[in-house]
Amino acid sequence: MNTLFSKIQHNYYEILKVFIFILAIGIVIWVSPKESFFKYEFQIGKPWSHDDLIAPFNFAILKTSEQINEEKKQIESSFIPYFRYDDDIAEAGEKQLIENFKLAWELHTADSIRTDSARYEKFLVKLYKKFESRGIIRYNPAIEGKDPYFQLRLIQGNVVAETTLGQLFDIRSAIEDTRISIEKLNVSDSIFLQNVISQSLVQNVIFDESKNKTEKEELVKNISTTRGLVQKGELIISTGELVTADKYQTLISLKYDYEKELDTSDSKSFIIIGMISLVTLLFLVQYLFMKFYRKQFYDQLKYIVLLIITQIIFISITDLVFIAFPNWTYLIPFALLPIVIAAFLDAGIAIFVYLVTLMLLGFYAPNSFEFFFTQAIVGVIAVYSVQKLSKRSDLFRATLMVFITYTIVYVSMLLIQEGSIESFSWRTIGYFAGSSMLVLLAFPMIFLYEKMFGMITQLTLLELSNTNNTLLRDLSVKAPGTFQHSLQVANLASEVLYEIGGDALLARTGALYHDIGKMKNPMFFVENQVAGHNPHDEISSEESAKIIIGHVLGGIEMARKAGIPEQIIDFIRTHHGTRRVEYFYRLERKLNPGMEVDQSEFTYHGPAPFTKETAVVMMSDSVEAASRSINDPDEQKINDLVENIFLSLMDGGQFLNANITMKEINIAKKVLKKKLLNIHHVRIAYPD
Repeated sequence: MNTLFSKIQHNYYEILKVFIFILAIGIVIWVSPKESFFKYEFQIGKPWSHDDLIAPFNFAILKTSEQINEEKKQIESSFIPYFRYDDDIAEAGEKQLIENFKLAWELHTADSIRTDSARYEKFLVKLYKKFESRGIIRYNPAIEGKDPYFQLRLIQGNVVAETTLGQLFDIRSAIEDTRISIEKLNVSDSIFLQNVISQSLVQNVIFDESKNKTEKEELVKNISTTRGLVQKGELIISTGELVTADKYQTLISLKYDYEKELDTSDSKSFIIIGMISLVTLLFLVQYLFMKFYRKQFYDQLKYIVLLIITQIIFISITDLVFIAFPNWTYLIPFALLPIVIAAFLDAGIAIFVYLVTLMLLGFYAPNSFEFFFTQAIVGVIAVYSVQKLSKRSDLFRATLMVFITYTIVYVSMLLIQEGSIESFSWRTIGYFAGSSMLVLLAFPMIFLYEKMFGMITQLTLLELSNTNNTLLRDLSVKAPGTFQHSLQVANLASEVLYEIGGDALLARTGALYHDIGKMKNPMFFVENQVAGHNPHDEISSEESAKIIIGHVLGGIEMARKAGIPEQIIDFIRTHHGTRRVEYFYRLERKLNPGMEVDQSEFTYHGPAPFTKETAVVMMSDSVEAASRSINDPDEQKINDLVENIFLSLMDGGQFLNANITMKEINIAKKVLKKKLLNIHHVRIAYPD
């Protein structure tokens, strides 16, 4: 038991990584649809590459979405609209007519010959009922531009009767007919009567919105989604036969019924077992790839967590879209996944993880081959477009490249599958444009990940390396000599890393900040001193060493207070490693002969460099500072200086923890010698 606990204790970090992958497998299986998938791949315009396919059971052929939409259009065009006869409006209009007549008659008879008002009133009411009983239709877009023979349904009470538009009045025809009827009376008050009734006519046949909506929905609901039937044992398609549009629809119908039948049978448990096996296998491949081919990322748990979280987010969102909104598949910004990963890791692992994610999604994606092919090409182009994402314009270029790639692949697929672009859809292009624009979400995602995982990207390094940043600006004012030294070290370090390989921008940024601690006591460092005055002459060697060593701790404190990332602070804490402040150590021994000197008082706290970049900054810092003390520098002096410094660093074990080889160290020496010769304007001595 103790042995088991001991093994767990010694391997807990490895166990935790494996647990994260197992957790990811569980989440992916949980969010994925628990459905079977058809075992045959097929495309329109491609030959059937499998054995002859015989119908395993009876199944109906599904109609295409275009066919169903066409039937919906036919329903819309042939639909007879419903209008409702409104008795209340007609009765209210009749009462209003009588009131209008009486009021108007009193004013009319004041200057006219008195006539029998009862006779006129009775005539107008009879005339009103004639029009209102037949019906005066209110305008609606449903009857716009229709001829008199256009059919409609008129609801009156509980009775529905079919009629035509010409059998009903509209307000203009009703007014015109009243004029004709009144003129036949041949009385002097005809204009008066026309005015009264024309003001009282009402539109009592009204479009019934709810009835029409309900009836249309019922008709659409009754549209059959299938056409024809394939009998069990019937040959569906032969090997090598071209998959035409009709054959494709038959295969899709078989695929639908096949998966539906499996999902409702006892095979459900086997489907889940198969899913677990495939998902586990894909994550195992990803795990092994990281462990053996990207060990620098595998060794750090935060990189594994970043990858897994990003994958799960994308898989969860995509599975939801597949289930609820399958038409929105191409609106999902899949290219965002490799871009974000490449920003923190590298392009190789970004593409590998992206392809694994696409395979996990491809089980349930509509047209899985087309989906995988399209997204794989787009993802690779996206990663190539951003490269190391060193400029914000890189992301906008990637957005454009993603859209262009989507469009090219889409048109190419149409040409291969259908031999034309007649089915070209601007809606699909719109989805591609939306997906491409959503790639810009990389900006907030990268910022959020930097805060969550304590990582930095090229964009952040570029911002930090701006010499107008507060800390660097203060350094240039308070310790101008140190600032110039830092610039030289940054240039030397980046040049070395360009040659041996590594993150040159990270080293350059770290070099700019490595000596910021000297701002506390700038005059105690030789590069900032005024000629003829050295404050070290006034204090003991121990105090001098304490101040010199203190610039490392002081720099760390300043950087953390300013919110500088830990990756940059690593350059501050490691640029002197665990070396001694040699000058003051020897001075102390010289001033106190025979006395034991406590070396810890004269030794930097370290640690020694533990990355290639921090090791290169230590080299560059050491040779640049030492080169300032050379009188009349020439090629030999600089060569000897660099060799001695490198020998001292290696003897002190300063590079033991850094992933840098002897070959790279030798290249670094050559680069630094060449750069120092250029800095000091030394001519190379050519042989006679």
